[in-house]
Amino acid sequence: MLHLPSPLQKLDPARRVALLVAGLLLAQFLLMSLHARARTLGQSLPRVALLTVLQPLQKASDAVITTVVSAWKGYVDLRGVYAANQRLQAENDRLRRLLVEREREALDGQRLRELLALKQSAPAPTVVANVIGGDGTPWFRQILLDKGSLDGVLINAPVVTPQGLVGRVVAVGPNVAVVQTIADGQAGLGATLAVSRVNGELRGQNQPLCRLDNVSGLTDVSEGEMVLTSGLDGVYPKGLIIGTVETVERGSGAGLHRIQVRPAAPLERLEEVAILPPTIRVTVSDLLRPSPTAKQPSKSK
Repeated sequence: MLHLPSPLQKLDPARRVALLVAGLLLAQFLLMSLHARARTLGQSLPRVALLTVLQPLQKASDAVITTVVSAWKGYVDLRGVYAANQRLQAENDRLRRLLVEREREALDGQRLRELLALKQSAPAPTVVANVIGGDGTPWFRQILLDKGSLDGVLINAPVVTPQGLVGRVVAVGPNVAVVQTIADGQAGLGATLAVSRVNGELRGQNQPLCRLDNVSGLTDVSEGEMVLTSGLDGVYPKGLIIGTVETVERGSGAGLHRIQVRPAAPLERLEEVAILPPTIRVTVSDLLRPSPTAKQPSKSK
């Protein structure tokens, strides 16, 4: 049941009806006034009221949509940047591989030119061979070449690179040859210090460094001094570069130096080598031996 406010309850029904009618008339008058004002502005009053009510909601909706659109655009731009970055990275990798390949080709060409110059300057026919295998140690005590007896390779033939001595041929097949490098523990050869001209014996140690034995403690030896073949072993010709003195433990006057020599040839990364003809050794007995075609003097009767 509707309960009217206490002041209205004190009025009689006729006055309450009069007040209600007056309120309705006043409300109608206000609505008509607002409508007339809206008409003068060229707008609809309900529309204005609706827009007024919905304006905060529309503003919030626009903010949300703007945020979502910006985030999506940023995501799309980020995907585009990522894809472009991937393409640039792939192109960079391709160019880097191409550069490495060109550098390798340049180094190969330089090595081949040096070997060709070495072959042309050698006094005897020289065979150029590729290294096709090794014994698996970091310093390569033995290496395998792709040239053999059919190419003129002989036992004890010295093997060199433009940088220096590698070793000698110890086994030969028709199309293959085995080389014992100077780093092998069983390898030995005559050597000469380039400055003091003192002779010694170079020995392999199954290590990257070789040692030079039998050098007197009275000899002045310096680190970095070049070591050459002496030619006294009958296998290697005189004057080939072996390497340089790495360290010297100086001996007393009556003792011997302990000298470590680093080979000049890159024994751990050989690719091409040159095979020289074996050194021809002639003994005094060979020179004194008579020729088989020489006539024997007849004995007098």
